[in-house]
Amino acid sequence: MDVEKIRETPIADYLGRLGFHPVKGRGMALWYHAPYRSDRTPSFKLDTQKEKWFDFGMGEGGDIFTLAGKLIPSHDFIRQAQHIAETMKLPMLETKVTEYQKMAEDTEPQFANVEVLPLGHLALRQYLAERAIPFDVAERYCKEVHYDLRSKRYFAIGFPNDKGGYEVRNKFFKGCISPKGMTLVKSGNEPSRECNVFEGFFDFLSGVAFHDDAPQKDNLVLNSLIYLRKSTDLLNQYTFVHAYLDNDEAGRKAVQTLKDSLGEKVIDHTAEYPCCKDFNEFLIKNQQNNNYHD
Repeated sequence: MDVEKIRETPIADYLGRLGFHPVKGRGMALWYHAPYRSDRTPSFKLDTQKEKWFDFGMGEGGDIFTLAGKLIPSHDFIRQAQHIAETMKLPMLETKVTEYQKMAEDTEPQFANVEVLPLGHLALRQYLAERAIPFDVAERYCKEVHYDLRSKRYFAIGFPNDKGGYEVRNKFFKGCISPKGMTLVKSGNEPSRECNVFEGFFDFLSGVAFHDDAPQKDNLVLNSLIYLRKSTDLLNQYTFVHAYLDNDEAGRKAVQTLKDSLGEKVIDHTAEYPCCKDFNEFLIKNQQNNNYHD
């Protein structure tokens, strides 16, 4: 299978094989929750006629190769092509990729002059308050990250992962300063019998804010569902695994994947927030209800 053949693979089929399905569609446009990051509303648009995608939350897009690069993640075009071929069960032959590799590299966001500071900016404090996250909880686990992106200077909340990268969030931007990876937050020096699992770090911060026992358990933040299968070996060491994943089809499939791998030790907690998409939305509504009754 040459590069042109792989490029003809429908992106919707590729995403479907990975367990990602559209939330809504209109004409040739399908809308998804971004498959490589957490978002509260579907901001990932797929044009099925042009076979192009665009992430309005991050302001970037491309073709199936650039999407594979976001999912792996990797800037290496050969690895992107191999991932698509393996996912779609296509044969992969050696080929010339210079033109496509350059295109992929040109569409990747390049963070520069990254500076990591203690969390404290007023705008970030306000954003945390909007998401119902107490500042003392956020500053315990997060940093303030300043960076250059496309020749402009920005700052955001930075949540470190175990590979040395940062998930970055502010009111207007969601992204990742590579390398991307999971984050394991240990409860202490002693091994824990239980581990909470969250998809994104705002859900993790919500869990710490809402549950008094959250810091007494280990916490695994996937930072993307693409790391779900990689997490099972790590989670297998625990007696109980508490899943606080998104309350949607992708989240339910993720919980089932954990149960298929780990069995009865997996406890699904989505029934605790049945009318909310995720645990952060539940925390926000809980705070609003408490303020109303006060």
